[in-house]
Amino acid sequence: MSRLKISSTLNNEIFEYEIKSAETRIGRSNYGKSGIRNDLVLSDNQVSREHCVITKRSTNYYVRDLGSANGTFVNGERISAERLLSEDDIIQVGHYFISLKLEEVPPPPPPPKMSNTVLLRSSNPSVLVAREELAKLLLEKSQAIPEETRKELEQLRRKAEILSYLYELSSLFNSIFSFEEIFDRMAEMLFRITPAERCLVQLKDPETGELKTKFIKFRSEQHNKDELISPPRAIVDQVIREQVSLLSLDAQMDERILGKSVILQNVQSVICCPLTANNKPLGVLYIDTHKSNMVFSPEDLDLMNAIATQTSMALDNAATHERLMKEALAREAYSRFLPDHIVNEILSSPDSLKLGGVNKEATILFADVRGFTPLSERLRPEQVVELLNEYFTNMTEIIFANNGLLDKYIGDGMMVLFGVAYAAEDAPSNAVRAAIQMQQRMCILREKFKRLYNAETNIGIGINTGTITVGYIGSNRRMEYTGIGDAVNLAARLESNTKPSQILISSYTNSLLAGKYPTRPLGSISVKGKSQPQEVYEVLWQEVPL
Repeated sequence: MSRLKISSTLNNEIFEYEIKSAETRIGRSNYGKSGIRNDLVLSDNQVSREHCVITKRSTNYYVRDLGSANGTFVNGERISAERLLSEDDIIQVGHYFISLKLEEVPPPPPPPKMSNTVLLRSSNPSVLVAREELAKLLLEKSQAIPEETRKELEQLRRKAEILSYLYELSSLFNSIFSFEEIFDRMAEMLFRITPAERCLVQLKDPETGELKTKFIKFRSEQHNKDELISPPRAIVDQVIREQVSLLSLDAQMDERILGKSVILQNVQSVICCPLTANNKPLGVLYIDTHKSNMVFSPEDLDLMNAIATQTSMALDNAATHERLMKEALAREAYSRFLPDHIVNEILSSPDSLKLGGVNKEATILFADVRGFTPLSERLRPEQVVELLNEYFTNMTEIIFANNGLLDKYIGDGMMVLFGVAYAAEDAPSNAVRAAIQMQQRMCILREKFKRLYNAETNIGIGINTGTITVGYIGSNRRMEYTGIGDAVNLAARLESNTKPSQILISSYTNSLLAGKYPTRPLGSISVKGKSQPQEVYEVLWQEVPL
């Protein structure tokens, strides 16, 4: 079967059209000014409503201009009379370039062997129905008059054409995850196969539930930019309320939907279909015409229903893809500072990520590299970064393994919270165990840093337990999960009083350990911000086996 290969310089569109009859009429709209339906519709303002016709006589093809405003060109030359075509010729219609592709009809396949009983059927039930209808028609109408047979065959051809459009749309949607692109491709399809002049999509706002216009496209770019762009409210309300598709052949006389907006917008014919996903309404897909001689048919409604279903599935897939992408990015970002259980909590309940906090007992750990300032002055900047990255990577691994929450990095130091997500009674033990493992890991890192940077590195760690306020603090644009309170300040003061490789804990934290780890009292020390001396204990981490 011969085909027309079409390409456009407007949107880099390339597609093929199968020549199905002796005449292939080409124009900008579904019907020309003479009322004859166009076979090939090209959406371009430089294409006339009825532009040209390609005619087949015997085995030859001819092209003839139909009095178009901008003319029909063959190989760059404007034609004034019918022109014989070859496969080497290029027809130009507006911004579209058309070439003829002649194909020989392949020989029929050999009949299947009947020795083995094998039945093959298409997995697409619509294709099967069309095929069975065609077989039935050919059997029943073998003696019918040719005109009746021709009409019914034309209906079947139309069904097959619709199926090919739906397959094309489904193939496109499989690789598209942008709402705007989904709507744009859908509108292009509707303009190609229906007389629609305007296409709109309204979607429900997830917070308010109100319908908002998310997409609008006109067949012609020469529309009035000041005209109303919302579909008539009466139509949309009925479609959303009853979750049924609506076709109005004459909206100006249809009492079901007639309203002020229908009259003001001069709507003549309408199709509106619901968009749904997982049995939940998403919004509506709406097309209309403003010309009384361009009316939608029941076949257009069936097609619109099918396209609405495809579009709903594509929107659901795109939303799922976007959610998974956001979750992946969020997980990657959060996992740098939070253990997996906190990340999972945030992703499973995004609404919990709000400003505010709660009071709860927690254990706070501060750690700091001793003598880092003179060390950073001696090393090159890139060496300082390498050293800190190595140090923080090792320490964060230990913190997460002990159910700690990395609150923040503070220069060469860090603040960690224990007990804000797990049982509070385990927090002191988890914090001290993490501190011991950090000091033990530093013994290994110290040797490495000395070899690489000739640097002596030690850390001091301070730990305290008390009631703090924990939550998301900051602004709506940037917030962080943190803890604040007097207990946090005391933990920081204990850390500032440590000697290299020392772990200091408060008396309250020590009492909660119940002798689980070896400690020794250091008496009372004065700390900044406290009027009374604070009793502290040192954790004898060297006595704890690795």
